[in-house]
Amino acid sequence: MDYSTCSDGELLLIFKSGDVGGFNALFNRHWQPLFCLSKKILENEDLAKDVLQETFVSLYESARVKEITHVRSYLFQIARYQCFMQLRSGRISKKHIDRLQLISSTNSVEEYMDVRELEDLLRHEIELLPDKCREVFYLSRYQMLSNKKIAEQLHISQKTVEHQITKALKMLRMSLDKMALIALLITF
Repeated sequence: MDYSTCSDGELLLIFKSGDVGGFNALFNRHWQPLFCLSKKILENEDLAKDVLQETFVSLYESARVKEITHVRSYLFQIARYQCFMQLRSGRISKKHIDRLQLISSTNSVEEYMDVRELEDLLRHEIELLPDKCREVFYLSRYQMLSNKKIAEQLHISQKTVEHQITKALKMLRMSLDKMALIALLITF
């Protein structure tokens, strides 16, 4: 079968029907731009290869259970997320930190990512907060409770509530700065 004339959606359907050739054709079609994007963001060829592998593993696992309408967009979204996870894991250089500081002072993440993607990433980051920190943050920002009410409800001091909110905001701000870096690099 000549896969070169098939659209991404058709290749995905071919793969879903059990023909691995559809998946291979998707890989051959998209690996290079995904690799270049990852390498540009991470500035490390080995990490970019890891991102590429994780991206296509995710597609392979998700394709049979999810309805993916825009394959190229889906792949780039997964690659960006994998780059974010690489940066988040601590594999970040002084150069990246300098960029983060510059970006956080001059640009907003919302300029580079659509709001829905930002909300999803933010929810994910909130879930990664320590339990007590996440609980206090949720009560403060989503339930709109005052620090006094939170302290009473959780049987802790108001100072502890303030500390937990400050800690949560600091951790989330750092995560958003990393997302801004990825978004900025993607736009270049």
